Amino acid sequence: MHNILIIGGGITGLSAAWEIQRARPDISYCLVEASGHWGGKVVSQVIETQGKQFVVDGGPDTLVTRKPETWALTEEIGLVDQITVPASETKHIFVLDGGKVYPVPLSPLLFVTTPLLTWKGRLRMMAEPFQPARRDDADESLADFVTRRLGKEALDKFIGPVLGGIYNTDPSHQSIMIASPVMREMEKESGSLIRATIGRMIRKKSGPKKPRFINFKQGMQQLPNEIAARLNGDLRLDARVTRIDRTDSGYVATLASGEQIEARVLVLATLANVSSNLLKQVTPVAAASLAQIGHENTGTLTLVYRENDLPEKPLVNGLMIPRREKRAIDAMTVTSRKMPERSHPGFALVRVFFGGATPELVNLPDDKLLQTVIAELSDLLGIKAQPLAHAVFRWETGFPQACVNHLQLVDEIEQNLPPGIFLAGSSYRGIAVPDCIRQGREAARSAIAAL
Repeated sequence: MHNILIIGGGITGLSAAWEIQRARPDISYCLVEASGHWGGKVVSQVIETQGKQFVVDGGPDTLVTRKPETWALTEEIGLVDQITVPASETKHIFVLDGGKVYPVPLSPLLFVTTPLLTWKGRLRMMAEPFQPARRDDADESLADFVTRRLGKEALDKFIGPVLGGIYNTDPSHQSIMIASPVMREMEKESGSLIRATIGRMIRKKSGPKKPRFINFKQGMQQLPNEIAARLNGDLRLDARVTRIDRTDSGYVATLASGEQIEARVLVLATLANVSSNLLKQVTPVAAASLAQIGHENTGTLTLVYRENDLPEKPLVNGLMIPRREKRAIDAMTVTSRKMPERSHPGFALVRVFFGGATPELVNLPDDKLLQTVIAELSDLLGIKAQPLAHAVFRWETGFPQACVNHLQLVDEIEQNLPPGIFLAGSSYRGIAVPDCIRQGREAARSAIAAL
């Protein structure tokens, strides 16, 4: 009998275990993970080819420091000296529109000269400070917010494709409170995104300097690996939970092996579609509500090229592809330009995102997937060479979707949970790594209080 059982050893579950250990070292806890590694989608791999080694990330490849959770955790586990700082996330970023590649107009010069926007669209964006501000806390779609503040062209031509690509979703369905709550905060505090941006830039200049994005020398997986190495609880990999039942003293989780683990309190750090199946016997109402949260296929494919295999012009560091373009892939980025330390002189790392526009790609065998991606890169960017090596990562129904009023649905789910069960992770109150760390630690504190 453990005090707390944490199900799911991704960054959320690891953060929950770390919080328990720090706050109450006297409490016994067990952390179980269905796969053979810690970290979930925070995973890295080393590709070897041509006598060189290349570190690649499968899931997220940068962590934003605007949200303090990752930085705080990095300091706590002693990883600050392992931090690397990627180059700008916005330099040489393009968007596909009507089959053609255009630079995303993020600089004043590009904004004035881009053929991506009409003058009417530009003027509408410039009129943003004069648009009525919304001051309530009600949710709305990403598409409605951007259209309301910046106009339809801004949504269709670049803001929708960029944010829709990041969240692997349709902007007309995606909750702004999950996709970019900071934009609603900015509107609320200043009445305008432009005024709020200027104000924040002024305040930032007077404060301590910190990089906007970070990674780690051995890849993103260095973070979960280091947390796991510092945990002293009952840790189990390859331990998939198939069923949860209630007992007189708490709960019992049955593993695929047949073994049972008892605990007084549970933290489910799993995707909502997994949690729904696990909770059917314990709380059918909450399980049914969890099943309403959708999950899309997603995957990444990193390819190693010679640097001269990539066309010199245009210099594309990243390409966002709206779903309306009907392409097989969702986006691409040249990782070696963002993080040169990951590559070697004369080589390039190209990372392709897939599974959103064409979900069936996640289930293709490697050779078929490779053929499809190579054909897309050739057609879109003129990359004609065959890659020297590759690494593929796939997550079937592994990317949560947060529709409008998602947070209200999560509130209702939590109200229907029996005492002693807590949810945390990317399906609930934010999908980014800092959000997952925060949720894991909050769930751990709630679990401790429930004992």
